[in-house]
Amino acid sequence: MVSSTEYGSHTWDLLLTVDHQHEGVEKEIPLQVTGDLHVGGLMLKLVEKIKIAQDWSDYAFWWEQKNCWLLKTHWTLDKCGVQADAKLIFTTQHKMLRLRLPNMKTVRLKVSFSSMVFRAVSDICKMLNIRRSEELSLLKQSEGTLKKKKKKDKNSKEPATEDILNLCNTPVSSGLPANPGLYSKTMTPIYDPVSGSPASSTITWFSDGSSAEQNCSILALSHPTCSPEMLAEMYQPRTLADKAKLNAGWLDSSRSLMEQGVLEEDQLLLRFKYYTFFDLNPKYDAVRINQIYEQARWAILLEEIDCTEEEMLIFAALQA
Repeated sequence: MVSSTEYGSHTWDLLLTVDHQHEGVEKEIPLQVTGDLHVGGLMLKLVEKIKIAQDWSDYAFWWEQKNCWLLKTHWTLDKCGVQADAKLIFTTQHKMLRLRLPNMKTVRLKVSFSSMVFRAVSDICKMLNIRRSEELSLLKQSEGTLKKKKKKDKNSKEPATEDILNLCNTPVSSGLPANPGLYSKTMTPIYDPVSGSPASSTITWFSDGSSAEQNCSILALSHPTCSPEMLAEMYQPRTLADKAKLNAGWLDSSRSLMEQGVLEEDQLLLRFKYYTFFDLNPKYDAVRINQIYEQARWAILLEEIDCTEEEMLIFAALQA
C-alpha cells in the first residue's frame, strides 16, 4: 500500500540528454524531479549526477518538441510546461558557424545559438570590426545555390578545399569581452601602449592584437575577380522568381538561430539588408565600406540586381 507521504510527493521521472564529447559516459540520464523544481536546480542536479569536472557555464536546456530554449533559470518546470514526456537536451549555447561574407570569403566563428539573431549579428560584427551592425542580417542560402554546389562537388574529380578564415579564438567569439584598451567609444585614435605609435583606426574597434589586425586587413582589401569559368559555376538567378527567392531566406531577427533550424557548422550568408548607411567614415570603416562595395560588385557579376550597361560602367569607373 502506498503511504500518504509517497502519494503526495508528486515526483516523476524526466529523461535528459547531455551533449558532451566524453567517451564512456552515458548521454541519456534519468532524474526524479518535481513540478516546483526550477530550471537552475535541474541543471545543478544534472551536473552532480554526471560527475564530470568541466566548465558547464555555457550549457542550457534546449526543448526539442517546443523548439525553444529554457533560459529563465528561476522558472519552475510547471511554469515552463515541462512534463515527463519532454525531450530536454543539455547543450552549449555557443556553437561553430560558417559565414559567407559579402566578398564571398568564408569565416568560421563561434556564435550564440540561444540569443536573438539581432544580438548574434552584433557579436559577429564585433569580431569582424564592422560598425553599425543593425544594417546587416543573416540569410539562408537559396535552394538553387545548394543544388548547384552539390552538382559541382559531384562532377569535380578532386575534393573541393574551401579557404576558410578561422576566427573561433577571438575574445568575443569565446564569450569574453573585447579588449578595453583598444576600444574607442569616442571615435578618437588610440595609441599602442608598447610602441607609442597610433593604432590602426580600423582595429580600434573590438581589437585583440596582431591577429585582429591581420584579419581586418584581409577583410578590408578587395581581391581580383575570379575567372569567367569559375563565375559560370556559381549560382546566378535567371528569372524574376529566382531573384525573389534570394530574399526569402532572411532570418527573423527576434528569434534565435536554433529556433529557425540552424545547426552547428551550417553555412549562412552575412549581408547588408538595409541600404541606408549611416555615418560612413573611411578612417574607421575600412572593412564595412569594402564589404558594402563587394556586395554591390558580386550582385552585378551574378546578375542578382537589374542595372543598365551605363550604370555598370559608372560603378567600374568608381573603383578604378
